[in-house]
Order: sequence, then structure tokens, then C-alpha cells
Amino acid sequence: MNGSAVDSQPTLLKALLRARHWQKHSTFAREWDKVARRIDPKLVGSWPKHAQFYRWLRGEIRELPYPDACRVLESLFPQHDVRSLFAPCPPELAGHLLTKNGTMSPRAVAMSGVAMAGLAGIWPRTNPDVHDDLIARVRNATREVSVIGLTGNHYAKDDMLPLFEAKAAQIPVTFYVMEPGCESRRDRYRLEPAEAAMEDPARYAREILRPLLAAGRRIVPATPTAGLRIFTFNFPCSFAIEKIDDCCRVMLYGHGKRGREGPMLAFDRGTPYWDYFDSQMQWLERLASDPREPWTSKGLVVRPLRETDLGI
Repeated sequence: MNGSAVDSQPTLLKALLRARHWQKHSTFAREWDKVARRIDPKLVGSWPKHAQFYRWLRGEIRELPYPDACRVLESLFPQHDVRSLFAPCPPELAGHLLTKNGTMSPRAVAMSGVAMAGLAGIWPRTNPDVHDDLIARVRNATREVSVIGLTGNHYAKDDMLPLFEAKAAQIPVTFYVMEPGCESRRDRYRLEPAEAAMEDPARYAREILRPLLAAGRRIVPATPTAGLRIFTFNFPCSFAIEKIDDCCRVMLYGHGKRGREGPMLAFDRGTPYWDYFDSQMQWLERLASDPREPWTSKGLVVRPLRETDLGI
């Protein structure tokens, strides 16, 4: 959503209206009133005026419509949330919205969900493509790199640590990893197979945390906000998140599987999926900088990694 027209792609709303032959304002208003009458008779006639309607179709909005309008729109198009209706619609989706009988095709539903989710990538497990994608994103990052995960062992490898170290001289790079000796970490490794590499806390501290801590001390930040910061947390995590500028890469942790065997998904900013995972990072940041109830009384702690943590 922005203040200028979306020239290259119509909004999903426009594509859906074209597919249903509702693109005339009078037709749209008639369909609006049919739905509004079911929701709340007071909303009949609350459709956007002529000029506003065509601004909606061009994506020329700075914020979502008022709540009652969102209710009607989501009832008109129940397979879509209102934010996705005002997002650009890829041409391949616009071309497959309807089958001949006028209903939404399964292919269109699937394409719509993926396209409107802002899904920038999906992989069945950690593989060379996932690795290459991460390297490219970190190299091109201009604002921040923030990571939360069980161990972070991937980032301490010889081909990765220098990249993070160089980037941390320019922008803030933050790692949140599980406290080596906490009960939640022991519980997590009860769920991982015998070949899981970092179950031993002493090995974890020696091979992962110590190199990360040393890298942070070597960095000479170019700006006051740059640098490499490492925090530990003492509670379970269900997924790893890599927030790199406008993308959140998410890896799921399963049962009886190593972390690297979990599916990886990447979501772009501007979608509810991004908002969810970004909020998880913000929650951690608040626990680290300004812990409050009810989390403090529950014993949740996020704090900077200390040298004493490595003497396990």
C-alpha cells in the first residue's frame, strides 16, 4: 500500500472484480450492499464513492480502509484477508483466478495464498540453496541482521563467521541463542536424534559461543549502532528466525529431527506472516532491554552472553 498507483500489476481486488465482472462502480456497490445487509444493515450504502473506488483498484491508499469496510471486503472475498486485497496481484495469478463455471479454481486458491503471503522462498530442509540465500541476504543487508535459534552453530563456521563479522562492522548484528546449561536446552535435546551435534554444553560453548564472542570483540564498529551482540535465553523455542532487513527466514524445529532437517520459509515485509515473526524478535528485544511482568515472575531471562558462561 502506498500513495502511488501500482502500474505494473493490478491489485488483487481489481483482478477479483474483473474476474467476476464487478469492475463497474455501480455493480460493485450492488454486490457490496448484498453482503452488507447480511453483516449489518447499517452498512448498506457504505461502499466507497466513485473516486475512492478507483483509487482502491489502483492501490492508491496509504492505510487500510476503516474497519467496517474491511469487514464487508473480507465477506465479499472470504478466501482473502483485506491486506492481501490491496497488494499487487501477479499476472500468473490474475490469469487463473476463475474456472469456466465462475468459481475459484484450486490452482488459483493455492497461487493466491502463496503470492499474497509474501513468501520469498521455501525449502524442504537446510541445503546448499538455503546456505546461498543466507549468504546473499547478509552480504546485501543495509540495516540489520538478527537471529534467534537453538545453537547458532551454522553461523560460527569458517565460511560464515567472517561474513557476519564484516557485516557487523557496518550494521547491528544480533544473535539470540539458548543458554548452554538451561533446562529448556536439555529438554530440546531429548527430542533430537542421537547424531545431533551440539548436545554437549561444553562443546557448544567451545566451538560456537567462544568464536562468536571473540568475533564480537574484534569488531571496530563504523557507526554507534553497528557491532555484533550475543544474547542467551533460558526458555524453549519452536523455530529459528533470521531477520535480515525486509525478510524473515524461519526454520521449524520438529520432534525426533535435527534442526537442519526442518523446513525453511522466507517471508517479505508487509504481510501478516512477516508481522508475526518480526513481533517475536521484538519480544526478545524487550526481554533483553526492559524485562517486565508477567515474564519476569515466570523466570524468563534474555541477557548478554558472558565469559563466565563459557566455563562449563
